[in-house]
Amino acid sequence: MVENILLKNLSTSGELLLDVVTTPYYILEKVDWGQVEGSQTTYRYVNQIGVYVTGVSMGSRDVSVTGWIVAISEFQMTERKKFLNMLVNPQQMLQLNYKGYVLDILPTKSIKYSAVVKDNNDVVCKFEIVGVAPDPLFKDGTETKVTAAGTIGMFHFPMMINVQDNGHPTVMMGLRQPSLIVDIYNKGATETGMKIVFKSLGTVKNPSLINVNTQEFFKLNKTLASGEVVTIDTNIGSKKVIGELSGLQDNYFKYRDLSSTWLQLAVGDNLFRYNAEVGLDVLECYIYFYNRYLEVQECT
Repeated sequence: MVENILLKNLSTSGELLLDVVTTPYYILEKVDWGQVEGSQTTYRYVNQIGVYVTGVSMGSRDVSVTGWIVAISEFQMTERKKFLNMLVNPQQMLQLNYKGYVLDILPTKSIKYSAVVKDNNDVVCKFEIVGVAPDPLFKDGTETKVTAAGTIGMFHFPMMINVQDNGHPTVMMGLRQPSLIVDIYNKGATETGMKIVFKSLGTVKNPSLINVNTQEFFKLNKTLASGEVVTIDTNIGSKKVIGELSGLQDNYFKYRDLSSTWLQLAVGDNLFRYNAEVGLDVLECYIYFYNRYLEVQECT
């Protein structure tokens, strides 16, 4: 049973917490997550028994949320309905949060109130929110960050200065932690895209990220200046390459090597190696992604 959820309108930032017990004005009755339907692509030969499955695609997910408004006057009920009317809009995406998981749903209708007087009056009113999740998979509420190569700041106050045997003081300003091959573990139920961030601390020529297992790669044919940052988004529906230097952003899609692949993280372990033709020692590489799940409902 789902005992509480948080709804957030991603356009207006309006939020509504619904709980079976603790919320006094808006009470959750139930959530129906629907199901994700798989569609198989198949073929068969003459006289063949059964079929060959060549691919499986997944459709969207239908979601409905029902609950109750509680008030002590007609004025209160009217104001609380106004809030719901603003929160639920078929033109604005709703983010549904449940136990640290997130699902984006687009309302397919405006909010529905009960047409029965005993369920819609000055004291209580039953409502229903229905929508569709174009991306049917839940994801973690926060991104997972993996550092392939970065620098840890060491300069802090109060500062301790070590003196070597020759009498000269030494101060460590930072510690670089490179790892040419990094293991990224996707604990979700399906492969997922990611954001690859290259940050140059000097002159870097043609940085790339390579999947060690498949030998697929994403490469930029560009020399990066010191302080230049490139973000590559490989998530389906939001693929892009953005560069930033001195606070100015630009579309770097034109620098993408034509043999590049929009890298995805398979379920389980993924080995990646970062590289550059020049300046590997001054290249930082970070990878961000969300674990994604088919179902998340738990026993409480």
